[in-house]
Amino acid sequence: MLASLWNGAQLLFRPYPYFRDARTTWRAPLPGLGSVLVSADAALVAEAARHPGLVGGRAHRAMRATLGDNHLIVMSGPQHRLRSRQVRRALQAFSSDAEMAAVTRKEFARTPLGRPFSLQQVAHRASLRIILRGLVGQDDAELVGLCQDFQASFSSPLVLFVEGLRRDWGPWSPWGRLLRRRSRLNEALIQAAGRAPADTIAARLPPETWAQELLPQLMFGHETTAATFAWCFALLYEEARRRIRQGDDGFTLAYVQECMRLCPPVAQLTRVATQEVRLGSHSLKAGEVVMPAIPGLHHHGWSQSERLRPERFLEGTPDPHRYCPFGVGERICPGKPMALRQLVMMLQSVLQNFDLRLLEGYRPCPVRQLFLVAPARGTPVVRHA
Repeated sequence: MLASLWNGAQLLFRPYPYFRDARTTWRAPLPGLGSVLVSADAALVAEAARHPGLVGGRAHRAMRATLGDNHLIVMSGPQHRLRSRQVRRALQAFSSDAEMAAVTRKEFARTPLGRPFSLQQVAHRASLRIILRGLVGQDDAELVGLCQDFQASFSSPLVLFVEGLRRDWGPWSPWGRLLRRRSRLNEALIQAAGRAPADTIAARLPPETWAQELLPQLMFGHETTAATFAWCFALLYEEARRRIRQGDDGFTLAYVQECMRLCPPVAQLTRVATQEVRLGSHSLKAGEVVMPAIPGLHHHGWSQSERLRPERFLEGTPDPHRYCPFGVGERICPGKPMALRQLVMMLQSVLQNFDLRLLEGYRPCPVRQLFLVAPARGTPVVRHA
């Protein structure tokens, strides 16, 4: 019991060191999951991704409780493959580069001069508006407000492991408030989807999937983008600033990819054994979990792994089981191309139009924000004239 709580605390509050500093594969008791096989071994992760006896989605209990139990992230097998194809096709309708840049400039133009603010919070607003426009063709104040209310309902990462916190004791209880805000947001999204223009994501999804997919795609789409954007600024150095400002798309993309290698917003994946499974020299019983450790995979086996060097992504394509910020195998996030393009456009738009500098003395460190890992304080910056 004590070992399980200790490992759970490390996973919550020290996600990068926990996965990077240990040996590449080990057993760890974790709250709610039992004995988990944790691995930062790319060969073992590749084997796990292909193994027919291991499925994704089933271990996401907190995610099911938070975002519903019938969406892409928690599905597995043929159902997951069908939904993934539907979502991937629909995401081709995502916003244009010009629209992404315009929304980003508008949000950052509202930031104060000479006073520190959280870069992540502003990126949240910009990315939220961009994704709402792509999803349902509108980002009116009411819809944005409902999204922000829902997000404010579950700031504590403890709900990941403490099932007792996920209890509805009425509208004034934290979980009860979350469920009611989720219901209002879902209803508004479905109504907006029914009126969505033909060039939106919602219009390209079968109507029966609206209720299941709009909320998860919205929340994960802009949450991960904002966290990654904050890391990109927290790690920014002058030569990178210059090349991004010049509009060097290839370098900007490589810079984003390298920031996601050093500081992945998602720290771990899960696969659940549906039968007795053998992975290398390790055995799993039916129901046991294998957990690919993304920070460890992004650390072990890389040349100068602690160094921020975007050029490595201009020199070749990394092993997809050693570099996996968007997942592995058939469960790679269908929004990957959209997210990377959005980050490139947002970074270039901000650096070309605003002089933002890190708050003096700030040192970024990773903090858990429910399902994601972001820089502490959301990367505080100061905007200069």
